[in-house]
Formats: sequence, structure tokens, C-alpha cells
Amino acid sequence: MYKKVLVPMSDTDNSRSVVKALSGLVAEDGEAILLHVISPVKTKGHGDFAVPGTQAEEENRSRALIVLNQLGDELKEASVSATCTVVVSNSVPGCIVNYADTHGADLIAMYTHGRKGIAKLLKSSTTNDVRTHTRIEVQGFASPELALIGSS
Repeated sequence: MYKKVLVPMSDTDNSRSVVKALSGLVAEDGEAILLHVISPVKTKGHGDFAVPGTQAEEENRSRALIVLNQLGDELKEASVSATCTVVVSNSVPGCIVNYADTHGADLIAMYTHGRKGIAKLLKSSTTNDVRTHTRIEVQGFASPELALIGSS
């Protein structure tokens, strides 16, 4: 069991399903940190007016926090303490590694597509990028594993 588990989240149901695995990973006095990384948004012009990038980022942050808080509530119902945070960054893997280091995570639990063979070589993987840039243990969960957790 781990004291502090960082769980990077994306906008996919697969990513959200990793939460199901946390009750078996987080120690009784531990904590899960649900992290969503959003990209910076540039100011966009629309006719005679402009939408500032910071306004669009704040809307993205608010939407992400709604989902994270719902997942955090599910964890609390399963007796897992949860913290939710949204960070703006140009690099998702870099942000995950930095956040895990600065907040003392002892495990990074994240969804992975589980690509094999040529697909693994052709398509970049956030999970692999995180693994290669941190000393913290990274546990990747693919859809087949998550389906087994969900059915038990």
C-alpha cells in the first residue's frame, strides 16, 4: 500500500476508470491526488471581440474540477482520502513528473493504452514518457486490467 498516489487524469472514461483500482493501492492513512493537466490557451479573436486565453483556461479548469470532484467523492465513499487539482502546462508528462516529485508521491497510477509491437514504436505514450523521467514507481493500467477490477 502507498501513502501518496498521484493519479493523472484525462478527458477519457478509460482514464477515469483507474480510480476503481485505488482502494487496493492507497494505504488507510494515505491519499490519492487526482491531477488533470490542461494545455495553455491562446487569446482568440472573434470578429470585433477577443476571448482571453486565461478565460478559456479557467473554463477548462472549472470543467475538469467538476469531474475530478465527482471522482474524489466516489473515493471518499470507498474510504480513500482524495485531493483534486488542475494544472496548466505545455508538457503533460513533464508536469506529472514535477508534480509527483514536489508533492512527495510514492506511486503514479495512470491509464495506459498498453500498445505492443510497432504501435508502441509509432505512437508516443504519456505513461512511458513519465516512466523514463521519474524515479517514482509508475503503475500503468490498461483496459483489460480495469475491466477485471470493475467486475469484481
